[in-house]
Amino acid sequence: MVFDKTKAMRNAERYLAQGKIRSAITEYRSVVDNDPKDFGTMNLLGDLYSKADEPKSAVVYYTAVAEHYSKQGFSQKAIAVYNKISKIQPTSVQVSERLAELYKTKGSVKEAKSHYVLLAESYQAKGRINEALAMWKQIALLDPNNTEVYMSIGELCLKEGMTADAADAFSEAGARFLKCGRTGDALNVCTQAIELDNSNRKAFTHYLDAAFATGGGDKAIEKFKTLYEEDKGNREVLSVLVDCYLRAGNAAEAEKAVVKLVELEPSNYPKLLDLAHYYLSLGDFDSASRMLSVASEHMLAGGQAEPFAEAVRTILNNDPDHLEALRLLVRFSTWQRDEDGLKESLQRLAKVAMSENSVEDERFALSQLVLLMPQEAAFGDRLRQLNAEHGFEDEPVNGKGLFDDRFFKSKTNSGGVLAGVINVESAPVLENSAGGDFAIVGAVIESANGKTETLEFVQPVFEQTVGAEEVEHSAAVEVLAEVSVDSTDARLRREVDSIKFYVDSGYVELAEKAIGEMIAEFGNIPEVAELSRYLNGQTSEAVSQVSEAASVSSSSGLFDIDELRSELGLEEPEAVDDSDFETKYNTAIAYQEMGLLEQAIAEFQDAAALVDPNDGTRRFFQCANLLGHCFMQNGMPKLAAKWYERTLEIKDLTSDEKQALWYELGIVHEAEGDAGTAERYFEQVYAENVDFRDVRSRLKNLLVAR
Repeated sequence: MVFDKTKAMRNAERYLAQGKIRSAITEYRSVVDNDPKDFGTMNLLGDLYSKADEPKSAVVYYTAVAEHYSKQGFSQKAIAVYNKISKIQPTSVQVSERLAELYKTKGSVKEAKSHYVLLAESYQAKGRINEALAMWKQIALLDPNNTEVYMSIGELCLKEGMTADAADAFSEAGARFLKCGRTGDALNVCTQAIELDNSNRKAFTHYLDAAFATGGGDKAIEKFKTLYEEDKGNREVLSVLVDCYLRAGNAAEAEKAVVKLVELEPSNYPKLLDLAHYYLSLGDFDSASRMLSVASEHMLAGGQAEPFAEAVRTILNNDPDHLEALRLLVRFSTWQRDEDGLKESLQRLAKVAMSENSVEDERFALSQLVLLMPQEAAFGDRLRQLNAEHGFEDEPVNGKGLFDDRFFKSKTNSGGVLAGVINVESAPVLENSAGGDFAIVGAVIESANGKTETLEFVQPVFEQTVGAEEVEHSAAVEVLAEVSVDSTDARLRREVDSIKFYVDSGYVELAEKAIGEMIAEFGNIPEVAELSRYLNGQTSEAVSQVSEAASVSSSSGLFDIDELRSELGLEEPEAVDDSDFETKYNTAIAYQEMGLLEQAIAEFQDAAALVDPNDGTRRFFQCANLLGHCFMQNGMPKLAAKWYERTLEIKDLTSDEKQALWYELGIVHEAEGDAGTAERYFEQVYAENVDFRDVRSRLKNLLVAR
């Protein structure tokens, strides 16, 4: 039998007109049962059940209607229905939560705040402190001018023994007191926060602002000096002490503190740049250059080459003849592999060094210019003149004295041996070069009459370069090409030797390109076939060479894989006999360090497949963790989670290893938008180690957002 909705509605209306509420309810229920999407009738049923003194049934229908309106984005309609429920169940926590959220979404701050207060007080009375704190924090977010709410949060945390959270709350209260001009209150509450947690950076910062705002800068300095004396390993205190000295205008003490700070933890090198900028603001370019010299390697390796260069240019814009700044400009150009910039900066350095009678600087600049610009005879003439005047031997200057050996690493580069005519000898990289960018190479040229001539030139060292098609012909080949040999055979021999040099050096694509050019010039001669066989025979060794080079380059600070292992709580893999595993694992690390994530993932997967997760070593552990990182870097958090979860299944994991894995899984699920699972993993870490990385702040942010 087909249900007649129109007839049922008319019957219900007739019953209502006659005052027969029960009969009307029966008819309306039949309508809803046959049309579950008729929310208007559901709402009417809620009203009728309420009149009939059946509150439970009324709430069932009201709730269904309110949830529908809420999902559809009709906040005002949902609020109206929830208010009906609230009259029936005035103490319902669930209803208050929904109303608070809806009012917040609508922008009705006052109403939302009143419901959050009810919730906070209700949770607090029931001893549900975490939920109560979350509500108080929502109130704080809704009302940024409320200076007292964080005081309430801090006192509640303190009462529950949550000292770190109490310190956070008091420091936030201090920030709000500062905004409204209550500096005295800010100073007091931040002092309380520091006493509770002497590593709370926010409390330090707000205390500093309040102290200097009230003229108590000297008092602040003494306080942080005392804190540091009590805990000399506290880098946060030392960092704030630097800020204290800078605000007080005491640059000398600030510099001492900065040096201590960087010695304790090199990653704090940005403070050196802060101090350099402070000196720049004073017009003290000598001191600014000194700070930049100390910071240069950290900044260049840390991806801050442009801020470094900008500071150097600021000095030179104000003082174009500043010797130390010119040295730094040479350093920057070398790091950037900017040959034109290097030539220009070396010429400026040579000119200024000559005017200031800085012999070592001038000799260094000239020796490099002779190698980079051999066609300019004036540089060689001046270098010989200097050598004669001061009794130096006529050989390249190694650059000692230009840069502080404590902060600049010397490296060596071994060139390949070109068969027959040319012998590219091992030569040291210039000590002022960044990460081994240029090396002086000696080439012994045998002429037709049997005489030999040594030619020295600057050769770029492409430690990190994989895409050989992007690499231009090295300076070695350019210089050798200038050595005139009339015969076609000699020129062909040089081409063959050059291509073999590319192959031996791992520049496979560049070698292929050069072979193509050789075919275009000489045709398919036997030498081409020989080179093709040589290339194919050496290609299998290229990946191994890249792996080795990347392993060396990691020590330069561009990508510190050891730091990553340490952060994850990983130990160095034990020595094993499985050479296949070692080859694939090292190759994977090389690819990862160079940003070739797909290739790295493939190699790590192959390496992991070769070992047993519970073989007593940490080989599988290493592979699985790094696979997780690779997938995260590649924007694939679900796959990262699978590898972290597989790693958790390994037997005999240490507590530190488990914490690191839980933390990584929290990061993964947070990236996936699964806040609940992320919170669960962060809570596991927090329960065992509240100071693990930034788990405290991550967990707090998730709770606030919930």
